[in-house]
Amino acid sequence: MKARQDAVSDAAARDKLAAPDAALDMPDGALRAKAIKKPGHAKVRRHAVANPRFTGFGGQPIQTHRALRRLAFPRSRWIDVLLVPAFIFCCTLLAWPLIAEMWSGIIRFWANGLGSEMMLKAEPTSFPGIQSVPYAYVEAALPDPLQWWCGMLISITLLLATTLFSARMLPIAYALRVVGMVQLASQLYFYFWAAEFPYQSASSISALTQASMVLILLTPWIYGLLYNIFDFGIPRKILLSLLAVLYLIVLTPFQYTFAAWLMLRYSLLWHPLIYLLGSSLIQFGALVGFYSWAMSWQRRE
Repeated sequence: MKARQDAVSDAAARDKLAAPDAALDMPDGALRAKAIKKPGHAKVRRHAVANPRFTGFGGQPIQTHRALRRLAFPRSRWIDVLLVPAFIFCCTLLAWPLIAEMWSGIIRFWANGLGSEMMLKAEPTSFPGIQSVPYAYVEAALPDPLQWWCGMLISITLLLATTLFSARMLPIAYALRVVGMVQLASQLYFYFWAAEFPYQSASSISALTQASMVLILLTPWIYGLLYNIFDFGIPRKILLSLLAVLYLIVLTPFQYTFAAWLMLRYSLLWHPLIYLLGSSLIQFGALVGFYSWAMSWQRRE
């Protein structure tokens, strides 16, 4: 038994000594290929699993931005884009007598509470299906010296106060600066050319109210082109348009009744600020807010 183990050990020793000689007899290229073959396969395998161009710093995959994706738009989606806005548009148009009655009640309530100088009037329209649009009628005067100096003080205070805001409040600071600059421009205009101001409070409130009426009717079509093209489902698309339309219906009489009272109480000095920043800009901002909220909903696709 011991002689057999010694024979096996001698054979293993001879094979170990013969291995370097066999390696010397092999070509250099064969040795090189054999040495790099396994690492090369491992490298290819790693690239196939995760391409570094599509992975983040922590190794997580980078998703393709939705702006670069191809939007799936089946033909049935035209129902969402065309029929849903048409349905809400027709419902709003049919309900306009009730909407006008509600606006009249709101304006009449505030006109009775704010004094006899504010009245309820209705402006005839040429829009099919809508006979007239109620609005708050006031006749605002030009600013007197006290009102002008108060407006100038408010404008300067807004501009100077924004310099005290922290960095986290920069959006609010910028918004207040815009308000202050618009009002400062109005102050300068009414100081030099007050008698040449071409606008009246009554006609402006009437025009802004009619513009809101048009925007209410256009809101379903705006969302139809910008939101209904995505696969959120018909119930959610109807809900978004209805919420936006109802919001504008409720907002409009309060917004422009307050604007009419502001000009009546503090003169036409505030007319430019109301017309530029306190009218349709607020309403479009609300529509953008509703759209942003609805885009965060989970899609079906």
